[in-house]
Amino acid sequence: MINTEKLVDRREHKRFRVKEGAYALIGNKPSRLGQIKNISRGGLAFSYIVNGEEINRSFKVDIFISGQGFCLKDVSSKKISDFHIDNKLPFSTFAIRQSGLQFGEMNHSQLSQLDHFIQNHTMGEGI
Repeated sequence: MINTEKLVDRREHKRFRVKEGAYALIGNKPSRLGQIKNISRGGLAFSYIVNGEEINRSFKVDIFISGQGFCLKDVSSKKISDFHIDNKLPFSTFAIRQSGLQFGEMNHSQLSQLDHFIQNHTMGEGI
């Protein structure tokens, strides 16, 4: 039997596609650096090269933009999803994964920086 019910998007915040050059850094052991794909006030998705160990369930993440001096530090987060994505580079031996993170509580300064990031470093609604 085929389920024909429409999937319901349960997200509380709109997601926005992120411009090139924006990265997330998880500083726990092992650290992860990856390119941010999309972001909202509630979390983000980023892709990263696998180094053999899974991302911990909860951690702090830094969000920064290469060469622009923007850095939002120590945002409490937890892993919501983590899955393999196809590597679009031919003959590459790197495995790539995409992880979805949910932000925890943020102070006023962090929220202000996040809003600034969304307003100035995204390409409109997406995903």
